[in-house]
Amino acid sequence: MVTINDVAEAAGVSISTVSRVMNQSTTVSKETYHRVMEVVRELEYVPNISAKKNSSKSTKLIGVLFPDISNNIFGRIMQGINNVVTSLGYNLIICETDGNLEKEIHFLNVLKDKQVDGVIMANIHIPEDHMMWVRKKHIPIVYVCQDIPKFSMKVPCSSVNMDNKQAICDMVHFLYDMGHRNIAFVGGPMHDLSAGKKRYEGYMEGMHECNLTIRQDMMTFENAFTIEDGYHGMKQIYETSALLPTAVICACDNMAIGAIGFLYDNNIQVPQQISITGVDDTNLAGAIRPSLTTIRHATPDTGVKAAQLLLEYIADPDFSGGSFNAPYKILRRQSVRQIF
Repeated sequence: MVTINDVAEAAGVSISTVSRVMNQSTTVSKETYHRVMEVVRELEYVPNISAKKNSSKSTKLIGVLFPDISNNIFGRIMQGINNVVTSLGYNLIICETDGNLEKEIHFLNVLKDKQVDGVIMANIHIPEDHMMWVRKKHIPIVYVCQDIPKFSMKVPCSSVNMDNKQAICDMVHFLYDMGHRNIAFVGGPMHDLSAGKKRYEGYMEGMHECNLTIRQDMMTFENAFTIEDGYHGMKQIYETSALLPTAVICACDNMAIGAIGFLYDNNIQVPQQISITGVDDTNLAGAIRPSLTTIRHATPDTGVKAAQLLLEYIADPDFSGGSFNAPYKILRRQSVRQIF
């Protein structure tokens, strides 16, 4: 069995340095940290979890709550989380919540009973019920793909998310540069702070910055982010708008696929007549035809950052945390055409 002595010898450092690396100490240089972690992975070293449990009362368990584990954006995040925590001897307990508040609270209580060291979760809405639970149970939580609303109570929470407002604003500018002037928006529920409210605000800001006319009949807001919602939203714009858009920004890929479906059913060609964009870069985005122009975010790096933040919370209960922006980029595919 590989020991900490073996790791120290192979990495050319002291045993105490290896220990500091495994405990995420900030006193270790990045170069040393990466060298030691490379040896840890090569030797497949696993820390003595039982000894650590006795000394620090750590279970080496981390809970992960995702609304839909089949969604590949959460798969990308999970990859990053797994790359960080497993090499440090942690195990993951994964729960699927369907974005349901009752399920979220239920699984949070299950994880509390399992004495997890912390939780990483993604959800559509962060209610005050979550904050009350966190404050009462004293378990650190890191949210991904969602911003934390401003609550009055101080709780050990942090978030990793792209700047949704700026991302959609950038998409408006992208379409403007492609020659589009009549740009519609199919949005989700406003109670979703990130994918709903912030993406709508980004659309409005981008339209203002490009000096484009904002028309109420070119905007629709659905109850969820499904393919069916996208179909219904596109149908509403088609039936009520006095002027058909040349491009439609959808709040997510599923809604964009639904919008394309409606246009196909009504013999409207994409992108020859109407261009469509989404957000997320799901598996379907590149598989459908025309392939979908979208915003890629929620990469493995998002999971890495979330895991690192959670480990900092675990190591230091006084860690202040905060909100951290994750990178994103617009991927141009077949669903958008340039207007000359």
